[in-house]
Amino acid sequence: MECKITETQIKKFAIALHEMNMIYEDYAKSVNLPYTSLQILNLLTQIDNCTQRVLCEHTFLPKQTVNTIITNFYKKGMIELKEIPNNRRSKTIHLTKQGEEFVNSIIPQIREAERSSMEKLTPAQQKAFLEGMEIYCSSFRKIMKLKKI
Repeated sequence: MECKITETQIKKFAIALHEMNMIYEDYAKSVNLPYTSLQILNLLTQIDNCTQRVLCEHTFLPKQTVNTIITNFYKKGMIELKEIPNNRRSKTIHLTKQGEEFVNSIIPQIREAERSSMEKLTPAQQKAFLEGMEIYCSSFRKIMKLKKI
């Protein structure tokens, strides 16, 4: 079931991926956040008992960048850190009431735009798109780790 992928297809995918990232980037700017901070807030709403290590794995951001963002959110009172009993060096990150209020003022717009956009696809297209992205991302991650890039 192997099919030949053309350079044109790879370029079209890269352009589409870049465009999607720019949409998120533009939205982040519109709510006065750096894109990386928006990414992290978004993940904190999706992952229970999230750690900085998990954020690094999901965003591909360096530890230093994630730590700086988390420190800034902590100083603003948007998050709290809780020690993990078995691992005192690692802490889980939780939104405070203030953090939840802020997140609830920005993340639902993203979810609604994603939902509305997905609804433009037929159920078969939605299924194929999501399955294809899962396979692509899993394979891409494995290959990039092997190349240590």
